[in-house]
Amino acid sequence: MLVVEDSPLYSAEFFATGDPWSYLAQLRREAPVSLHRRADGYEFYALTKHADVHAAYVDHTRLSSAYGTMVDGSYLPRKDSASGRMLIVADQPEHAAIKKPVKAGGFNRTMLARIGETVRRNIRTALDGLAVGDRVDFSRVVAPALPMGVLEVLFGIGATDAGHLLERTRTMIGYRDAAYVGGSSLDSLVDAQLEVLDFIEELIDDRIASGADDDMIGMLAQLVASGAMSRDVALLNGLNVAVGGNETTPHTASLVVTTIDAERDQWRGVVDGRVGADVATQEFLRWTSTNSYVQRLSVADFEVGGQVIPEGSFVTLWNMSANRDEDVFERPDEFVVDRRDNKQIAFGAGMHRCIGAPVATLEVQTFVEELAEWDRAFEVVAPPRRLYSNFMLGLTELQVEVVKAKALVA
Repeated sequence: MLVVEDSPLYSAEFFATGDPWSYLAQLRREAPVSLHRRADGYEFYALTKHADVHAAYVDHTRLSSAYGTMVDGSYLPRKDSASGRMLIVADQPEHAAIKKPVKAGGFNRTMLARIGETVRRNIRTALDGLAVGDRVDFSRVVAPALPMGVLEVLFGIGATDAGHLLERTRTMIGYRDAAYVGGSSLDSLVDAQLEVLDFIEELIDDRIASGADDDMIGMLAQLVASGAMSRDVALLNGLNVAVGGNETTPHTASLVVTTIDAERDQWRGVVDGRVGADVATQEFLRWTSTNSYVQRLSVADFEVGGQVIPEGSFVTLWNMSANRDEDVFERPDEFVVDRRDNKQIAFGAGMHRCIGAPVATLEVQTFVEELAEWDRAFEVVAPPRRLYSNFMLGLTELQVEVVKAKALVA
């Protein structure tokens, strides 16, 4: 098995300034299962093939989520502080017990319909406020419109509070990036997390006092009031939904814009109606793979890709690599807007497939639909600034100019 010392997969800078796609492609070809070490003793196994990543996602017996989902979440194989209480770091049976009320309160058909309407309204408002010739940073002016609508509905808050919550969760994910934090990245992370938790606790107290249960926070609050759910579980899963939902789709939207700019001929097919927005959305999700990986811990020896990963090992499942696997996708390193039978796993698989996947897909598809109908378009006018993170692929700055739609597809 290939052993990589001081692996670039640890480096946020490598993902911002280097070429992680090519590096992962090389691993996929030459060493689909590899061990990556760092000088301080931290190490993890990396899975890069689609089949291996999928197998790891669905093996909930030998691979545990309870020890943190991010590299450096724990230095030693010890459980995350929220283990068993937050959905993403809970194994069975706790996982099922938490997922049921969160899904019922925030991701039922009624809520999805309300979210869809609010997200579409916000996107239209953002787009309609722009005129031909305007130059803006898309990542800050337009992209936040996607998750803000979700927050407004799930948390029962207004646009101002939703915007502030988005800023705080963005700091939590991008705490290593100077674009989001001040002098101390760790202090910024802790401060942002505490502020979000305090805000959610205030919402829970308000819903308990009013008895309202018509949004996700309200439903969780009533479970707390009845004793069916502890307050810390409600707080942590409110945080989980806020962070998970807020940070993926704005970065995906920014990457959609850069992709459209680079693939104008293919985008014409969506504008003309020859390619459905639903089909295009699946390819955008595969191509961008915003959530680059997740981490697990083997609680028993785990055989995968012809290798045995020993018990007690961290294992990383590289979504971004799986979504470019030549054994699964024809022309994997090309954006193909009308790709059929798209087996992308941008949201994972199995019981830990992102609970917000339907919402995130709805957000991105709504954005694609609105862009295709818009009488204007975005032209990228400067090299985008990539996020310093190995966990989240995104852009912290995307300078665009608003042009007539025909200019982009001509």
